[in-house]
Amino acid sequence: MLNYDENKVLTEHRNGLALIPQVEEMVDQACREGYSNIFYIGIGGTVLSAGQMNHMAKQLGSRLPLYVENAADFCLVGNPFFDGRSLVVIESASGDTKEVVEAVKKAHEAGARVLGYVETPGTPLYEACDHVVSARGCSYYFWYTVTLRFLKNAGMFADYDRFFRELGNLPEAVVGIHKAADQAAADYAKTYCDEPITYLVASGNLEDWAVLYGMCIMEEMLWMRTRPISAANFFHGTLEVIERDVPVLLLKGEDQTRPEMDRVEDFVRKISAKVTVFDARDYELPGISREFRGLLSPLVIRSVCQRISTHLEDRRKHPMDIRRYYRRLDY
Repeated sequence: MLNYDENKVLTEHRNGLALIPQVEEMVDQACREGYSNIFYIGIGGTVLSAGQMNHMAKQLGSRLPLYVENAADFCLVGNPFFDGRSLVVIESASGDTKEVVEAVKKAHEAGARVLGYVETPGTPLYEACDHVVSARGCSYYFWYTVTLRFLKNAGMFADYDRFFRELGNLPEAVVGIHKAADQAAADYAKTYCDEPITYLVASGNLEDWAVLYGMCIMEEMLWMRTRPISAANFFHGTLEVIERDVPVLLLKGEDQTRPEMDRVEDFVRKISAKVTVFDARDYELPGISREFRGLLSPLVIRSVCQRISTHLEDRRKHPMDIRRYYRRLDY
């Protein structure tokens, strides 16, 4: 497999599993201290990761007062439900994203507490968190644990213990997904690496992933123009610009919104000759119960997209760590 390090993948996911008890204690302490509501605050990829969790919580029937806020908007506009007993949850790889730094400062000024996953110790966000955990490449494990632990503690996710026992099977399952998806990812990259624009469609707990993948990976890292759109909104505008030569990438999950994606797929296959589908249902998850597969669609499709990215990087001859403007200019 092209540029593939199986041990690195296993280590990343095993480190994620090892992080779970620390995150559980962080959430449990916050719950013991009490809170009025919970705010997931981020920007770019981090607010989109939080959005995936919000979709998941809603489909599990959560009645928690949970809000997802873009950090830049929060700094300028605020939120009328935010108060001194609010809990703020953040994620950061760099630890110095300026909009999130400012949002955390604003939260502290109001008296709120901040729980964080910050990959770089000693950074402004690491130091600013009231409770913080740190690891590399484990953000999904942080988000799943934070979200589902809040639900468990509120009596809204009775399957918590079984879910996390079964999650122990995920590292090896992810390796299997990478291997199973590799040829289709290579074929996709070969065929569509130089398209002038790509439409990405997803639904439910994957619709924010489609935006993240289009914006943070294909646009920022691969310099490919994209247009992510939710399946729910597709038929209210986007359908009119789909033509025979317009590439459409469908990312299908297994949550309650799957019928929305079936409807989009049925339509675009009638119109476009450039339709590609990556479906979480096609990948095995040994040791994971069927009822949990929908919850894990973001991790499954993320794993598939990692192989797509590797092959796009190779085909476009553009290293993904090169930026023209991001963190290179003052803006």
